[in-house]
Amino acid sequence: MNFKFPYFILVCSIYILMGCGNNQEAEIKNVVEGFYSGYDGNFRTADTAMISKELQNLISKAIEKEIYEAKKMKESDFPTDKPMMIEGDVFTSLYEGHNSASIEEISMEGQVAHVKVMFQNTAYNQSWRDQIVMIKENNKWKIDNVVYEGQQQDFPDLQSNLKRLIDYKSDN
Repeated sequence: MNFKFPYFILVCSIYILMGCGNNQEAEIKNVVEGFYSGYDGNFRTADTAMISKELQNLISKAIEKEIYEAKKMKESDFPTDKPMMIEGDVFTSLYEGHNSASIEEISMEGQVAHVKVMFQNTAYNQSWRDQIVMIKENNKWKIDNVVYEGQQQDFPDLQSNLKRLIDYKSDN
């Protein structure tokens, strides 16, 4: 009887751990699909419930910087010039954004997940893959970064793109 009990515990533990992995993947899939199905291509209106505190902070700082740069430009000698700002979609690597997204692969390492997503923009006849980096924050999976693997090559990822604007020093 002693032999069967540890075996039973081992089998149950493996079953529970496998089930947790599937639940984690389902939660990750729900966050990514939920975010991209509701995302309109404007980072300023992105659903903050699905992104990490770090990314929320960067977005807030980028918005503040855009407002500051617009005000500064308006008060300058060249008020009709275009101020420093982020244009286009930053949550995908295609400037024009996506109109469909499908998850291809999810890999997890502890509190970090990497999600390969196939995006499409049918109006521009474009398909590409980007990698969504997610972190576990307060027991929930959150989008923390997007590594651009498709069209956009000016910046390697979403956070670098936002930091470029935040760190921008104008001559005026």
